[in-house]
Amino acid sequence: MPIKFRCNYCRQFLGISRAQAGGIVDCPTCGRSIRVPMLDGTLQPLPEPELNLQDAHLARALDELARLGSGDSQPVFKPAESASDAEEAENEIPQPIPEPIPIEVPIPPTPISINPPPQDDDEVEPPPAESSAERAAAAKNSANNLLNALASLAPPATAGPIEPHALPRPESERRPARIRRSIPQVSLMIGLAFVAGMLFERFVKVLESPKKMTSDSPAMGDANAKPAAATQVTGRITYKSADGTSQPDRGARIIAFPPQREGEAKLSVVGFRPADGDADARLAAAALQALGGALTTADDAGQFRLDVPAGTYQILVLSHFQSRDEKEPVDAALRKLLSTYFDKPDDLLGRVKHDFGPLRVKGTGDVWDHSF
Repeated sequence: MPIKFRCNYCRQFLGISRAQAGGIVDCPTCGRSIRVPMLDGTLQPLPEPELNLQDAHLARALDELARLGSGDSQPVFKPAESASDAEEAENEIPQPIPEPIPIEVPIPPTPISINPPPQDDDEVEPPPAESSAERAAAAKNSANNLLNALASLAPPATAGPIEPHALPRPESERRPARIRRSIPQVSLMIGLAFVAGMLFERFVKVLESPKKMTSDSPAMGDANAKPAAATQVTGRITYKSADGTSQPDRGARIIAFPPQREGEAKLSVVGFRPADGDADARLAAAALQALGGALTTADDAGQFRLDVPAGTYQILVLSHFQSRDEKEPVDAALRKLLSTYFDKPDDLLGRVKHDFGPLRVKGTGDVWDHSF
C-alpha cells in the first residue's frame, strides 16, 4: 500500500511507493522539495544546502558582491582558475573603449554691479521759513480762487417764478417713497422664507420615513421577539489507518445545511475545504451561519461541536486524511444541494472522501459520530 501524505507547502494530497520512505522528492504541484514520511509516521528534516566554493560562477558572484559592499576595486575572493577558464580568458576578444561624450558647461552669468547715486558733499539747505503775513496772504488767495471756481460751476440765473418741483423736498415727504420702494423687497424675503420652511419640513419627513418603515415592517419582526435558541451537537470523526487502527480525523470539515435555502448569492468554496486555513474557515462559517447553517472543524482528537437550533439538517463531512476513488460517483442529491450554495461545487469535493446524509437535531444534547 503506498504512503499517503500532504505537501508541507501547498497541502496537496500525495501518494508514493513505500520504497521511497524517508527520501526527498519534488511536489508535482508546487515543485518544492519535501521529505517522504517514514513507515512509522515520523518525518525527518531536510538537510541544509551546501555551497561549492570551487564553482567558478559562484566565486565570481561572491567577488562582485564583495566589491559592491566594500567599494574597493580590488577583488576580495578569487579561487584558483581552472585550465578551461584560463583558455576562455585568452580567447576573449577585447572590446573597444567608448570615447567620452563632451558635455557643454553653461557660461556663468556676469554679475551686475549697482552703484549708489552720487551724493554731493554739500549739505542741502532747508527752505527758508515763511512769515505769518505771507501765510495769511496765501490763504486768502486760495479762498478767493475756490469761490471763483464754485461761481463758474453754478447755472446762470433765470428770471421768473421758481417752480415748486425745483425746490428740494423735506425729509418727511421723501420718506414714504423710500418705504414704498422697500415693500417689494420685504415681500420677496417673506416668500422665500416660507418656501424654505416648506422644503425643510418635507426634507425632515423624508428622513423620518425610512425609520418608520423599518420599525413598522413585518419582515423585521417584533423587537421583543427572541431568536431560536441554538443547541449543541457533539461528536467525533475518525478513520481507519493501513494497519486497521482507528485514528482521529484531525482537520475534517463538518457542514450542516439548513432545511431551506435563504437568498440567491453563491458562496466561495474557500474555507470549506479541509486543507484551507483557519482564517478562511472562520469567514466561511460566518457566511453559512447567516444562511441558517453551521460549519466546524474537528480538533486534534477528532471531536467537533455544532451550534444549531433544533430541526432537520443535511450534514456533509469532508475527511482530511482519506481520499476517494475518482471513479466513485457523487450522490445526485448532494450535487444538486451544493450547486445551490457554492459557485464551484466540484472544487469543494475534489478527491476528498466524504459522507452525506440527514441529521435530526432534537435539542437534548445530540451526539453524532462518524468513521471513514
